[in-house]
Amino acid sequence: MRVLLATDSFPPKIDGVSDTAATIARVLGQLGHTARVVAPAPGPACAEGARTARVRSLPAPLYPELRLGWEFDRVVRIARARWDGAIVLTPGPIGATAALALRRGTPLLNIYTTDIPRYLRTYGLHRFVGPATWLLRRMAERSVRTLCPTRFVQAELAALGFPRLEVWGRGVDTALFHPGRRSAAVRERLTGGEPGKPLVLYVGRLAKEKRIEQLAEVLDGNPGARLALVGDGPERGRLEALFAGRPAVFTGYLRGVELAEAFASADVFVFPSATDTFGQVVLQAMASGVPPVVVTGSATAELVPAGVCGLHVAPGRPGALAAAVRRLIEDEPMRRSMGLAASEYARRFSWEALVLRLVELLAPGNAPGPVDVPRSFAK
Repeated sequence: MRVLLATDSFPPKIDGVSDTAATIARVLGQLGHTARVVAPAPGPACAEGARTARVRSLPAPLYPELRLGWEFDRVVRIARARWDGAIVLTPGPIGATAALALRRGTPLLNIYTTDIPRYLRTYGLHRFVGPATWLLRRMAERSVRTLCPTRFVQAELAALGFPRLEVWGRGVDTALFHPGRRSAAVRERLTGGEPGKPLVLYVGRLAKEKRIEQLAEVLDGNPGARLALVGDGPERGRLEALFAGRPAVFTGYLRGVELAEAFASADVFVFPSATDTFGQVVLQAMASGVPPVVVTGSATAELVPAGVCGLHVAPGRPGALAAAVRRLIEDEPMRRSMGLAASEYARRFSWEALVLRLVELLAPGNAPGPVDVPRSFAK
């Protein structure tokens, strides 16, 4: 099959959407299919074994690390070529344009990776929530399936009237992320030279919606602990000022083996965000044998069997994160038991099985009826 992947985030960009798109492209190739990617510039013309059309882009106003492609005519021309199927991973300029410009009868899969309406509310852009929801529903109507990362997200979209929903999830590379990656040298670095102290880890974007400032209470409530924050983003400067004087290390982005070693070298993983549609880093922590603390009632909580592989805390309750981390730090047998259970549980998440499901859904005859294409996409 010749499959078009349209995404507004792709390597070298580092985030969950980029990782998912790259993995799909790579595994499709391993299965004997041909993936062609359209993604923002800058970046290489070939990534993960897939030829990549790079669209000229500008930095997003509220999040400069995110690039917004603006060559709409070029995206339309690419989408209008003959494809056996198409996969869209984002509702941004590239993803939405490609989804609505495909030839009639081309099977489309819409992988729901980003809860744009919730992010808009977080940043106070309430007037755009309605149009964003309309666009997301429009993409779903054009798709064979809208693939949801969790049952939590599926229920939310069903309540909004989205058709043809299916839980697809995400996978984890257990050959890369596993407990054997634990490194004394990495632990020395992440604890600020005090490897004998408990190490609490956060991995992800340093952005407002992640609620990272709540990790200050984790340190204040656990005086002996050390915190490492892996990642970067628009909030880094503010967070470095907030954590000044506290035992916290900011590493910037890590990837590959270096990232896997950071996960495996920690004692507890904390993820205070309630807006993520999946939480790839939570699964990576579990695969690394590190029990996570996540927020109850979130999509990420669905990944973590409470009391077995990690702990859940009520959202917005002062002291809850600190208390959960303290419980894991002080009860070493429980922490080790949960870490082992988490590592075993993560092995269930196979990327190959997930991509095989994509191929199955793109088989001939699965395309829904056509929808009207807005004039701005019908050039």
